[in-house]
Amino acid sequence: MKKRICRLLLAFLLVLVFCVSMAAAEQTGAQLSCVTDTAGLLSENEKMLLERMAESVSQKYGVGVYIVTVEDYRDFHSEGVYKATYTIYHEYTMGEGPNRDGIMLLLSMTDRKWAMFCYGSRCEYAFNSYGQEKLEKVFLDNFGEDDWYGGFEDYVKECSVYLEKASAGKPVRASLFYPLLIVIGLSLLAAAVVVAVIWQKMDTVSKKATANDYVSAGLRLTEQTDRFTHKTTSSRKIERSSSSDGSSHSESGGGGSGRSGTF
Repeated sequence: MKKRICRLLLAFLLVLVFCVSMAAAEQTGAQLSCVTDTAGLLSENEKMLLERMAESVSQKYGVGVYIVTVEDYRDFHSEGVYKATYTIYHEYTMGEGPNRDGIMLLLSMTDRKWAMFCYGSRCEYAFNSYGQEKLEKVFLDNFGEDDWYGGFEDYVKECSVYLEKASAGKPVRASLFYPLLIVIGLSLLAAAVVVAVIWQKMDTVSKKATANDYVSAGLRLTEQTDRFTHKTTSSRKIERSSSSDGSSHSESGGGGSGRSGTF
């Protein structure tokens, strides 16, 4: 019973510290630190190491890299863990530079839910939808085994890799090689089938000796000489549609993007 009371008091104190730090950040306009562990998943040494790593990456690329753990995301937004992440990011002015570019990973421990939020043009260039989906695979296995430090470390390191590639003008994107190879293969297969069918039909046609052999029994030609007096060819100009050479593109709003799930 005493242990349970101590745990409840500890959890209350952690939430209180988190709320106080957020209130102070809101009043002063300051940001949260790169690592905010109110759920108590990390030791002080682990937190310090992650803070240094994340801060170094943030300053180097101008995109904030954040880690936040809470007991229950509903303390910040009741409609979902992703909206809670969005709320924390914006209410406490997180992000680097004038556009507040940054990526934030939130863990909610009550129901083991997580969310990742990416904000700002520079951040979303480095972490598009494909990149975000690929990034989550780096840390989710660790979290599934309660390896909190390992998951956060892999997350920060992979963010550094993504940002380095983006700064070099080569952001992480889905490869077009294998889909293109599949399309080419299917096209060649379809062409081969068509050629085989045509070839088979040609083999079944036998050459006739006279023109009468090609008509029905009720009709006979009186002469076997064909004479062409003239040839008429008709043509019609097909106008090119003004939209035939147009292009399509997708757009996203300025509200950021991300992913969420369970671990």
